[in-house]
Amino acid sequence: MPNLRDITQSNRASWNQIHHARPGEPPAFFTSGGSALDAGEIAAAGEVAGRRVLQLACYCGDQALSWAMLGVEVTGVDISEVAVSMAREKAAAVGLAVDFRQADMLDLPAELTGFDLIYLSWGAICWVPDLAVFAQLVAERLAPGGSVLLADHHPIWEVLAVRGPNHLTVTADYFGRSTPRATIDNAKLPTGARDNPAAPDFTAFIWPPSDIITSLLSAGLHLAEFREAPAADMYPELGPAAGDLPATYLIKATRNVSHETSPRVTK
Repeated sequence: MPNLRDITQSNRASWNQIHHARPGEPPAFFTSGGSALDAGEIAAAGEVAGRRVLQLACYCGDQALSWAMLGVEVTGVDISEVAVSMAREKAAAVGLAVDFRQADMLDLPAELTGFDLIYLSWGAICWVPDLAVFAQLVAERLAPGGSVLLADHHPIWEVLAVRGPNHLTVTADYFGRSTPRATIDNAKLPTGARDNPAAPDFTAFIWPPSDIITSLLSAGLHLAEFREAPAADMYPELGPAAGDLPATYLIKATRNVSHETSPRVTK
């Protein structure tokens, strides 16, 4: 298997090729009060006004700008310089001050530390080739009492594909872990690569939530919340049965919190 840097830099080159097709929301969306964050993420984050937030894999900046609109001091990091350039242009058009940086999230600049919240979402953790390295890094970059908040597609959704009414097929190994996915179903490809026969290759991974939680605990963090939820539109053609499958999950883990606090685990 290639080393971590070979994997992430290969993905960087691929992201740079498709980000022109991934503009996200226009500046007017934000100036009119729109937000790219969902209510569950905001509730799990708690009071954030005046605090420091680091978003890893920030893409074109939509969620980072949404945090900034809540009065947060935001730093957004993405491995693609094309994405970072797009994010900076959008922030300038909206009139929000966000510090966007180009960097590999497994090799962050030393000065990016002491954050109250480190946030990742919707197609971020699948690009991490080593959970232990990732978990140790985020734990070290949190301020005491700070949290990591991760909201993403459920790996069950990643491995199941809808092939017709009430017809599901397994397209990948749920327990693949550090083994790169052999193939990525077209519906699960990033925007810009989906339905694009000329799209570049990507190296992605499937991490069960239990592995992510265990890695964060091993890095010294305390589990504050774990939640799984359905999303019917993520399983088209299944009808009511789509509500019986997990589609998303949220994990919050905190640094230096008393172990007397019990995590909230909901379905």
